[in-house]
Amino acid sequence: MKQRMTGAVVAAAALLALTACGGTAEAPADDDATAGGGGEGGEATNVSVAHVVAGALGDQGFFDDAERGIQGLTDAGSETTTIQADANNPAQWKSNLESVSNGDWGVVVTGTSQILDILAETAPKYPDQDYIYYDDVVEAPNVASITYKQNEGAFLAGVLAAQATSNPDAFPRSEGSKVVGLVGGMDIPVINDFVEGFRSGVEAVDPSIEVVVSYVGDFEDSNKGYDQARAMYEQEGADVVFQVAGAAGLGVFQAAEDTDNYAIGVDSNQNSFNEGFILASMLKNIGASIESAVAEYEAGTLEMGSVTSYGLANDGVSLTFEDNGDIVPQEIQDEISTYAQQVIDGEVEVGTAY
Repeated sequence: MKQRMTGAVVAAAALLALTACGGTAEAPADDDATAGGGGEGGEATNVSVAHVVAGALGDQGFFDDAERGIQGLTDAGSETTTIQADANNPAQWKSNLESVSNGDWGVVVTGTSQILDILAETAPKYPDQDYIYYDDVVEAPNVASITYKQNEGAFLAGVLAAQATSNPDAFPRSEGSKVVGLVGGMDIPVINDFVEGFRSGVEAVDPSIEVVVSYVGDFEDSNKGYDQARAMYEQEGADVVFQVAGAAGLGVFQAAEDTDNYAIGVDSNQNSFNEGFILASMLKNIGASIESAVAEYEAGTLEMGSVTSYGLANDGVSLTFEDNGDIVPQEIQDEISTYAQQVIDGEVEVGTAY
């Protein structure tokens, strides 16, 4: 029988469950509220920001990185609030979004493709409320959308995975199996964009390497993430598994440690988890993009109804080796940087699900 997750991963999953509760926004005092776009005719003050999370914080990845951006705005002097919700309760997401759409907040920030339909329905009902939407696109005159070229970041993760499975001398946990895997949260376009980019990166190094893909079915079940990754390591022979599964991906890290293999993190720097087993983390710099968008909004330069895309060329995505215990040789890091520049220069075409 397969070993189940224990220790820190279970604790993290329990924390996620405990934090998955809805909240109510408290509007800022009148003298703190700011008109959309920084106001008209006077000196702009820090815009107030409400962050509606389509789930809960505690995933140590995507939503937590978005929240770091909100915390940055708080530290800079903005009045902010963050509203969490049950991870699988769209009705609660809608209620939370509407609760802060009455104009008491300068701008409402929300994200992920899971809330797309809810925002697309809500934004026209509140035409005087401005929204910043990250990780997908809602076409509405009061919504500024932010997208990420996650396929480009995943391409670099694929290059790294291919190098690791092809070079056991440089990566001692590798068996040289020429098999790598990806565990995704859900079979949806944004996750499949990671998949296509990852495959492109692997193929750029060696087209003969096999890429195994599975989906947890949600972004919370860390035990299922563990089981799927462990099956890849033990049954498929994968040397490396890239996790793109939110909190469920914590199980991938534990499976890597339990089977003495490698994993790659996502969204934020997860390299210090399960020390010695995480090669690198593919970053989507969500928090930084939110801070940038709010700064532009406050300055009156953010065009509502627009879409801003972040990729390798403008540091919207990247691959970080920081805090990984120097387990990736510098020459491999340099080679990956060369691949990144080739993507930026248009010399390499990266697959996409879009």
